[in-house]
Amino acid sequence: MKQRRNSLIGLLLSQYKRILLGLFLMLFVVIIQLVSPWLMKMVIDQAIPQKNYQLLTALIFTLALLPLVITILNAISNQVTYQIGGFVTDTFRNRLFDKLLKLSPKTYHHFQSGDIAGRIYSCGEIGDAFISQTVVPAIFHVGMIVGIAGVMLYLNIQLTLLILVFLPIMYVLSSWFARNTSPKINKVVQLQQELSSYATEFVTGLKTIQKFHQQASERENQKQWIGYYRKIRNKVAFSDDLSILIVDFGRSFGFGLVFVYAALQIMQGDMTIGTLIAFSVYFPQLFSSIQNVQSAYLMVEAVKPKLELIYQILHLEDEIKDEPNENVRLKGEISFEDVSFSYEKGRGELSHVQFSIKAGEFIGIVGPTGSGKSTILDLIIRFYESDTGKILIDRTNIVDYTYGNLRSQIGLVSQDIFLWNKSIYANLQYANPTVTQEDIKQVCERAQILSFIENLPEGFDTVIGERGVKLSGGEKQRLGIAQMLLRNPQIVLLDEPTSALDASTEALLQENLTQLFKGKTMIIVAHRLATIRQADRILVMDRGKLIDIGTHEQLMERCEIYQQLHVEQFQV
Repeated sequence: MKQRRNSLIGLLLSQYKRILLGLFLMLFVVIIQLVSPWLMKMVIDQAIPQKNYQLLTALIFTLALLPLVITILNAISNQVTYQIGGFVTDTFRNRLFDKLLKLSPKTYHHFQSGDIAGRIYSCGEIGDAFISQTVVPAIFHVGMIVGIAGVMLYLNIQLTLLILVFLPIMYVLSSWFARNTSPKINKVVQLQQELSSYATEFVTGLKTIQKFHQQASERENQKQWIGYYRKIRNKVAFSDDLSILIVDFGRSFGFGLVFVYAALQIMQGDMTIGTLIAFSVYFPQLFSSIQNVQSAYLMVEAVKPKLELIYQILHLEDEIKDEPNENVRLKGEISFEDVSFSYEKGRGELSHVQFSIKAGEFIGIVGPTGSGKSTILDLIIRFYESDTGKILIDRTNIVDYTYGNLRSQIGLVSQDIFLWNKSIYANLQYANPTVTQEDIKQVCERAQILSFIENLPEGFDTVIGERGVKLSGGEKQRLGIAQMLLRNPQIVLLDEPTSALDASTEALLQENLTQLFKGKTMIIVAHRLATIRQADRILVMDRGKLIDIGTHEQLMERCEIYQQLHVEQFQV
């Protein structure tokens, strides 16, 4: 926890110039706030009784001018504090985004997408809201408390001590309320994270909800969740209000006590009316500052769990690390040497897999669902690292290549094609920002999607929606293939590349695949045997193990699993 606090403090200290400027401006505001009641005292006790019109004019002019000066200083100070808070927010968000880029999909599986989005959003609450609107103002109010207490002691020690005797009592009560409220605040933050995750799932799964006609069930779940959240939130609000009520009661009671005691002293000639006026201004300022410091303390308790959520991600160890290494042009030779891998401990996905692929070879991978076919592709492109064994590319351990060098020469078209909520052209250019419009048209023609795009009203400028929701599965797959063609990789990985295509488009694409990637190492994962029938060799997987490897004809003769797959698909 100390390390985490130091991280936030370290960010603030890096802004020491702005902080010093802000404190300097605050000091001026504090001094002016302290001077104003004193000037009122001088008006009452000196200028009016002495009929000193020159002094009265100067004092009134100064009293009228000071609020304008305070407004200007506060405006400048606010800009400084907003810059400090904005720096904290932006730094945390940049660090979060950077950290996410360095984590593997294996780690992502432990978080929900809405949960991560909620943590990124909460950075704004820490920087913009907490630092700018709570911490920095709290420093100002601490200065006000010290300054007011000092001036009041100078004016009248007995009256000031009578007021200050309430402060320790209010501090103890406020601390107790804060400790009592802290668990409830943690629960509120947890529920907010759950809401963020649920909202993401809810929007994504609307079609599923409607498909199974579960609207009533979802409404009931939402009603129960919202009711529970509101119950906890109301408890926090009640504790906050009760804490503020204590301060307000102390202020009201103390204010009355001040007037009673001051009236007695004035009647005895031990205090002037001007001093009473000054106290009547200082007193509300004092308790207002106390209340603001108290609110800041409660805000600290509210921010702690949100800061914990951010650091929970930031303190994860980087999983994508690139050691300095020269960029090497790959030939495409791949070897798995006794490779085992599991997504979770105790749940094996690959077990002692061993095979070699020559550069430029066309390899198919088949097997029942869950047999580890796609996992092989994920390991080659280093979405995951093998638990044991070695993966070699061109006889060099895959971990000795940088991620950038490796992935710039490996193309992957996965089953679930991700597309940005941008135009078709922007999505294609994302794969390779250096390509020209003519390059894009050529690869789209080779991927059998150019005519579809050109027939759209806005053509390549058509915005395709979140995750390409406005496109069919087949259209997304063909765009994915076009993206990979734009990268011109040496190693081509295709995971069910034709599963969402109609028969005629699939036949055209299959006919072009060997021509499209001639001279490149191509590995295709397929359920449809027709897709990989012409492969140089086919790997047969079952329950994470490599059962057999050979040509279609060889496997039809000797591999029972392959024969069964063939029978199921062709009814032969």
